[in-house]
Amino acid sequence: MAIHNEMRIKVSLLLLALTLTVSAQEIRVKGVSRVKPEDNGSYLLTGVVPGSSLLLVTGDGYKGLSMLNTRRGRITVISTDPGAGYEPAVTADGQRVIFRTDNISYNRKYSSVFSYDIRTQDRKLMMDAERGVLPPAVSGNAVLLKSDGETRIENPAAESLKSTGDELFVVIEEMTPVLYRGGERMPLKPSGEGYYIWVSLSPDGSMILYNFQGRDTYICDTGGKVLHELGRVNAPRWLDNRIVIGMDDRDDGHMITSSELVYYSLTDRKRSLLTSTENRSEMFPYAFDGGKKIAFSTDKGEIFVMKIRIR
Repeated sequence: MAIHNEMRIKVSLLLLALTLTVSAQEIRVKGVSRVKPEDNGSYLLTGVVPGSSLLLVTGDGYKGLSMLNTRRGRITVISTDPGAGYEPAVTADGQRVIFRTDNISYNRKYSSVFSYDIRTQDRKLMMDAERGVLPPAVSGNAVLLKSDGETRIENPAAESLKSTGDELFVVIEEMTPVLYRGGERMPLKPSGEGYYIWVSLSPDGSMILYNFQGRDTYICDTGGKVLHELGRVNAPRWLDNRIVIGMDDRDDGHMITSSELVYYSLTDRKRSLLTSTENRSEMFPYAFDGGKKIAFSTDKGEIFVMKIRIR
């Protein structure tokens, strides 16, 4: 009987070990290549277009917004306006880019929001010259527009779209995460009083990613319960529902002195390095191509694409 029990324990431990091995998530880098824009310009990566080889790039101070074709290096200018490159959003169908532009009048900032159709290159005004306009947030193909004077949900492909009650958005209002579910507004302070940045929903809409006080990054559920403490993962982005990518950047108080790409596995509860280079500062990573590639920019205005495999 003792022998049988011992065998049963060994088999159970073996099965457990196999389960842990299968569930572990590790990113392996298959290769890194530079994307050279046809105009030889310097750019900052600011987004990706789902289901395509297109990246969103901007200039110094987030002036202007363009699409960069990673295969040919072709540049398509979307806007040359100030602020256009700051946190643009793309609808889930990969057809429309939603972006905000800024204008200073009598020492006051007014912002407008536009929708850009990638196929037709048509530009449609969605919100005109208002105060306190937040960067647009997207849920599927619906867009949350918010200013000091109004909050509304629209579909840029139609005249308007009233909330169906199932859209889920997360934005930063006065440095605090706010969750919008249909017509319900839910401010969240999962890490207590302080300022929050780099907030985003997981692809399945069940978790919220954020950085607290510019120090560490966390994940909470939609009720505000903290689930993961990621450590130093700046500019965090979801690769999928189980992996977050970001950067570990260092500065001297004036400029970035070094930066490496990192990732955090929710399954393993572990942060790991993606890059380790002495002569290049990798920053602001975005996953695309179904999570098979990660695009990033450097402090020199270069754009790179990293091919990866998740094991």
